[in-house]
Amino acid sequence: MGALTNALVSILEKFPEAIIWRFARRYIAGSQISDGIQVLKQLDNRKILSTMDVLGEDTFKEADADEAVTQYLNLIEEISKTGISANISIKPTQMGLNLDKVKAGQRIEKLARAANDKGFLLRLDIEDSSTTDNTYEIYNRLRTGFPRTGAAIQAYLKRSCDDIRKLSESGPIDIRICKGIYKEPEQIAYKNKQQIRSNFMELIRMVWDRDGYPAIATHDKWVITESIREIKKRGLSSEKYEFQMLYGVGQSMWSSLREAGHTVRIYVPFGVAWRAYSFRRFRENPVMAYYVIKNIVTPR
Repeated sequence: MGALTNALVSILEKFPEAIIWRFARRYIAGSQISDGIQVLKQLDNRKILSTMDVLGEDTFKEADADEAVTQYLNLIEEISKTGISANISIKPTQMGLNLDKVKAGQRIEKLARAANDKGFLLRLDIEDSSTTDNTYEIYNRLRTGFPRTGAAIQAYLKRSCDDIRKLSESGPIDIRICKGIYKEPEQIAYKNKQQIRSNFMELIRMVWDRDGYPAIATHDKWVITESIREIKKRGLSSEKYEFQMLYGVGQSMWSSLREAGHTVRIYVPFGVAWRAYSFRRFRENPVMAYYVIKNIVTPR
């Protein structure tokens, strides 16, 4: 399936952006802050929470990292005008992590201050394994002064249980737990689906055992079912966790979880840098990649 997926995505990459956008937009709120705010309001009307993300990653110029900060500051201000509470998700490499760790930390601190001042949580997304240590270093430093700061962790990395232990030494953590989407070597990452699932559940349990708050970011029905079983076993209220899902994916699942009384938060990406994000979604869902190609090449 991996080779087939790569082949399908390689074909898609040859098509003009205008054509790809017709299909990619199901995963993306739009290109402007106003588009993201509109989706935020729609979800709020359905009693579903949001985490907002200005698309972009791995900047190569300091000026681009500064511009990303400006975009996020504008986003935080616009969300505050709605009176709706939201999380803000950032990618540390978008803040220049791979250019200068110190400057990136200063940029992220600026956003943490702005988000905390408005009562929003700022979450540092986790990226490929080369950035993990630096990301957690910044997170640990910021959380002492800005309690509304969260991190993320990937279930397919073999180091993740140790990371939960270390991060929790300074107190309970608010952490998004996801499968992991970056290509990593077998020496450091599980490749077997059930191993990843088992590690996912172990991470969730470890966070609860340490009085933390897990944001369970998955569309995997097995993980969701096991999580709910663990929630019932522990007698946890919906204030002790949340399920997170991607905008445009599995909307019936969002609704059923919310109707069952669980806290649900949707990851809402927007921005002009939508292409890389869209192709990651296609790689995760080869059926969607095939559907897109079929609809492009088949006359109606």
